[in-house]
Amino acid sequence: MKKLTLIILIGLLIGLIIFAVNSTDFKIGKTIEITNEYIVNDHWDGKYNNAIKIDKMIVLDNRMDVFSKGFIKNSTFWDFEGTLAKDSTFSASYGGINTLEKHYVEGKVFFDKDNGWNWNLNGLESRTIGKLEKDTWYKFSSLTMNTKYYKYVYVDNTGKTHIFNVNKANY
Repeated sequence: MKKLTLIILIGLLIGLIIFAVNSTDFKIGKTIEITNEYIVNDHWDGKYNNAIKIDKMIVLDNRMDVFSKGFIKNSTFWDFEGTLAKDSTFSASYGGINTLEKHYVEGKVFFDKDNGWNWNLNGLESRTIGKLEKDTWYKFSSLTMNTKYYKYVYVDNTGKTHIFNVNKANY
């Protein structure tokens, strides 16, 4: 009986360790999907959480290569804020509220198609912001009620997105 209990405890411990190390691979609850053409955010609720902000980023550290083994292995611990800086040539945002004049964001929000509302693109109103550029980093924020939660997105040369979550709320 003691051996069975010990085996179960070891199995649970191993399972918890695997979950802790790979927690970003498990989908629990609400998700956010980002491609170079659109975003789907399950956190948008039509009441309080209806915003999005996208900033184009400049790479400050040439070691930041999403395809290198070192980066992939340590991406959870990478200092994105220390190796990326905001590029002033592109900043897009929308803070939707549920009124007749300004709609809240919901469902699939396209970057290169009219969503029925205007983006704030570099300080000017625009119906679209265009697809996310290839070989470019972006910082997505204001996606959840947690104002310290960001998604750093790299769009590779094929248009595929590589997404890295950063939650500064626990720092």
